[in-house]
Amino acid sequence: MPPALSSSKTKTGLALACFIVLSTQFSIMHMLPPHGLCSLGCFVYEVNFSVVANCSNLNWTQMDLSCLPIHTEVLLLDNNNLTTLKNATFQNLTSLKRLSLSGSNIRSIETDTFLGLSQLEILSLDSNQLSSDTKTFNPLIFKHFHNLKELYIANNEGISLNLKYYFPNLQNISTLSMDGSTNLSIESNFSLLTHLTNLTILCTNVMQVTNTSFQGLWNSSLKVLRLINFERLEIDPDSFDFNSTSSSSLQFDHEAFRNLNMIEVLEISNCKIGNLNIVRIFQHFINSSLHTVILDTTHFTWHFNAPDSTFKDGVLEKSSLMYLTEINLTQLSWVNSNIFAIAPGIMSSPHWRHSMNKLDLSGNNLGILGWREPLMEISRFEKLEEVILSSSYVSDTDIYPTLKYMNVKDMSEIPDIYFANHSKITSPSNNLKFNTTLLNGKNEIKKYPHNMYKTRLPNTYLTNQKIITSEPSHYADHGHLRFKVNPPFPTNSGTWTVRMPLALRILRVINLLQGDTNFGNQSVKFIQTSDEAANLTHFYYIGNDILRGTGHIRGLTSLQLFDVSQNTLYVEDHFFDHLPSLRYLILKSIKNEDFFQQRSLKRLVQNLPELRYLDVTDNNLNFLPPNLFARNPSISHLILSKNRFFSIPITMSQVPNLRFLDLCGNSVIYLDNKEMSSVSQHRDAVPDFHLALAENSLTCVCSQIKFLFWLNNSDFLDNRGNYSCTSENGELLSTDVLLRDLLGFYRKCNGYNFFLISLVLLTVMLLFFLVAFLIHRFRTALEAYLVRIFIKAFRPMKSSDYGTHVFIGYADDDVGFVKDVLLSYLEEELKVSTFVHHRDLGPGYTDQQMFEAMRESWRILLIITKHFLNNYDLSDIIMKFASHSVTLANQGRVVALVQQSQLHNIPGYLYDVLEDSRIIVLSDLTSYLDYVQRQAMKECLRDIQ
Repeated sequence: MPPALSSSKTKTGLALACFIVLSTQFSIMHMLPPHGLCSLGCFVYEVNFSVVANCSNLNWTQMDLSCLPIHTEVLLLDNNNLTTLKNATFQNLTSLKRLSLSGSNIRSIETDTFLGLSQLEILSLDSNQLSSDTKTFNPLIFKHFHNLKELYIANNEGISLNLKYYFPNLQNISTLSMDGSTNLSIESNFSLLTHLTNLTILCTNVMQVTNTSFQGLWNSSLKVLRLINFERLEIDPDSFDFNSTSSSSLQFDHEAFRNLNMIEVLEISNCKIGNLNIVRIFQHFINSSLHTVILDTTHFTWHFNAPDSTFKDGVLEKSSLMYLTEINLTQLSWVNSNIFAIAPGIMSSPHWRHSMNKLDLSGNNLGILGWREPLMEISRFEKLEEVILSSSYVSDTDIYPTLKYMNVKDMSEIPDIYFANHSKITSPSNNLKFNTTLLNGKNEIKKYPHNMYKTRLPNTYLTNQKIITSEPSHYADHGHLRFKVNPPFPTNSGTWTVRMPLALRILRVINLLQGDTNFGNQSVKFIQTSDEAANLTHFYYIGNDILRGTGHIRGLTSLQLFDVSQNTLYVEDHFFDHLPSLRYLILKSIKNEDFFQQRSLKRLVQNLPELRYLDVTDNNLNFLPPNLFARNPSISHLILSKNRFFSIPITMSQVPNLRFLDLCGNSVIYLDNKEMSSVSQHRDAVPDFHLALAENSLTCVCSQIKFLFWLNNSDFLDNRGNYSCTSENGELLSTDVLLRDLLGFYRKCNGYNFFLISLVLLTVMLLFFLVAFLIHRFRTALEAYLVRIFIKAFRPMKSSDYGTHVFIGYADDDVGFVKDVLLSYLEEELKVSTFVHHRDLGPGYTDQQMFEAMRESWRILLIITKHFLNNYDLSDIIMKFASHSVTLANQGRVVALVQQSQLHNIPGYLYDVLEDSRIIVLSDLTSYLDYVQRQAMKECLRDIQ
């Protein structure tokens, strides 16, 4: 209960208010799930029956893990300020399988810090301040690990240099990330890691790769090797001899990868030694196990002024790729490397034609020269499922920024949406958020961002609050089958026919047709027959200025995803009718704003029985058709972000399978009681339902306190219910801060009201007792007064029943006539009492005294002149009061002395209650009353007693 106010009279009201608030808080506490926020700020939740504790980003300097469940299996302590890890810190968490301490400014680890973690499988110590000093990082810290399989220690201050001393305790390691030395050297001690299959080397400090750099891996069973984020290894094109076969002068020796025939996946990123130089390293992989090559940013750096060399480096010819084309690759990704021409015949190399599954040449300049030959040759590939050709001018746009809050089990349905089919996701090396690639049984690459998914257990330890947040897709740069915007067509008319491989599953056409280009009558045909498109599952047609569809799309019987975002779209209502397998339809940012006015969204989707995901982001929508999904029973995700909805535009009962509703960036101010109730009931029916309300103009005002309580009580909202809201004073507040003190906010909103209610109740009680006492004390007098009033109501009122005989209403400018003429006649000759405001008003409110005087007067005499009607402020009020005071008991109460010129200006409401005999006309106010006027006035006042 809040502190009592100084006045004891307010306790009753405040007690009632506090009882309501405390009862609400008690109910909220009991609705929390079994796991939640522990006392130290960690968020504890359960994923697939495994307890995860997320204690990241709390700025801890010391750890107290006593509040965590002892059966916690995943502990995330990233981005804190721990400095030193003490002995036995984790000894009570014996069930831990994954421990992440990335980016926590750790400088020292005591020898027995990890005591009790014999079950640990994954340890992340990357991006800290650890050095090779044995006093701060003793190799014996690993003696407690018996099942450790993955270790991440890259981006530290030299601990990788003494890695060989750790190996005796790390013989079960299968995945390792580490820093590379200046002269990259993998020593023979690595042969002790007999289970090592995945090695990532952060090459920030590497300045040279020699022919013995990987000597320690010559007899290993390594499958995946990733060399990422070179920053200091560069070659000056002017000093490089392209025709030389000698490798002694190169920073990256051509013999570096000899004897590594077991490698299956090789990735090299940001190694700017030149495209033609990088391909020479593959001479030792012919007839090897290598099947996946990922090259990113391998061109010469732009700060060298060598136009001839850089030009030649962007042209891929048969002679320069003779080693690479002899390898049976299933995936080749060579991106962001300024490649602008590929010689004919390279793409259709026999080795690639029979084995290539995915070809990614995005982020290059293939639209300038030589773009037609590789495009035409892809039809000869027997197993090609995806080809990506794009130019470097495509902007870094997240095509799917709203696909963030998805349940874990969705990952298995169509992972391309969440990861946009990337071969990798790279970030600046200072955060070390690189990927770890793992092989699955189908010789494909599984992609997991290093900072979150460093393990083969993505479905167990993926998410926070059972919600997956995918990395930015940068999909516009990495994923499309592309033409040059203005290619050098020989004529202005004709049709370009592009035959698709029968195995093609993904077709991407992004930024292909622009409204200001000179295509003339050119047209492009991608799909010719139904057989050709029967295996197509993903069709991305994004960022084109036009899409005209006058018929049906036929033959795409296996299509699951169709994206026509960012187009000027002109299609018929039945355009999507023949897509029986379509699950994902994306209609984001349609450029013609009247599209959804001309075409009914309900009609567009009504013949898509398998539709599960609909995205209409950024289309200025403020209304959805009723019963929109009446024929789409499987709809589970509805993305309505960046529109103009001010409430929930669908009826929740009509979408029984909806699991995610995105209303981010709309005009929602609050949800009313009906909407809150319907959403809560839907969550009860669909336990994994989530609602996104970020970036709305929510209000945190007292009138919507119930909505704020609902935000605090609902565990299915994005951002954990933490939003920006506007207060009554126009301040921008955080609901998270506001809801931490719900009692205080409730008291602020309702405390004053309850205080007033308490005073009113106290006053009523006092009045009740006072009235009861008076009735008992003066019962006889009250009975006599009531009888007198009752009897009086049935007879005409007399002048004796009033305190004053005549009330005179006049303008200030007419006071001379009243004082010298009228009062002389009334008071001296007729002997009546009068009320004149110049004489009889006392201190206080003028209007109140005037009304009281009129109420106590038997007759109301109004002097209606030009001054009275036009210049007197109270004239209208006095005339209205006078007209309303006429009753059956006093019908002749109002008398008017009217100046002859104002006879026709008497207001209608006053004229209606005046009899003709009670309207006395005055020719002017400067002379005395004549006989007729005096007699008429006397007749109006003749009942005086």
